Amino acid sequence: MNLTTTPRLRRATVSAAVLFAGALAVTGCAGTDSDSGSTAGSRTSSSATAGSGGATTTAATNDALAAAVATARDAVGSGTVISVEQEQNGTAWEVLVVTADHAEHEVHTDASGEETTGTPRVDDSDAEDRAENQRFVDAAEIDVVDAAGRLQDTVAGTVTELGLDDHAGTVVWEGDVRDSSGTKHSIRIDAGSGDVVTNTVDTDD
Repeated sequence: MNLTTTPRLRRATVSAAVLFAGALAVTGCAGTDSDSGSTAGSRTSSSATAGSGGATTTAATNDALAAAVATARDAVGSGTVISVEQEQNGTAWEVLVVTADHAEHEVHTDASGEETTGTPRVDDSDAEDRAENQRFVDAAEIDVVDAAGRLQDTVAGTVTELGLDDHAGTVVWEGDVRDSSGTKHSIRIDAGSGDVVTNTVDTDD
């Protein structure tokens, strides 16, 4: 009797051991895959959050510039924006809008650019000022928002100031960009073609 039952028991024991070992192996692999996937996912998520933080700050500021431009134009009724600048330590924007009569209107907005603060004011402009405004507006083939984008293409960062000016007889968009390290870059682009004219680091800051 022992001779017939012992092999059976031995086979059953071996089979159970093999099955148990296989189950442990499968469980172990699944646990490893799950853990590594979870860790990788956490790293990706952290990276994305960290990476998007700086970008979001810059994007938000540059969106505020565009909003300030639109708000100022709406406040005046129509016209061409020839200058936009952060003021009061970045808590407000000053925007200059030139209307069809080439008069300058000064508009102030909040930091987001969404709301005006105070009433638009018409600057005292003599005939010479109006002639210069007309020259600037006529020469500017690209508008202020497009110009801001071109400055960012030249140096990644936050546009804090941008305006039409004369440089060596050419009308240019002249602006400042703060990069991620806080360095200020002064950039001029041709107001007609959008080509970069000068790009220097401002060491006065």
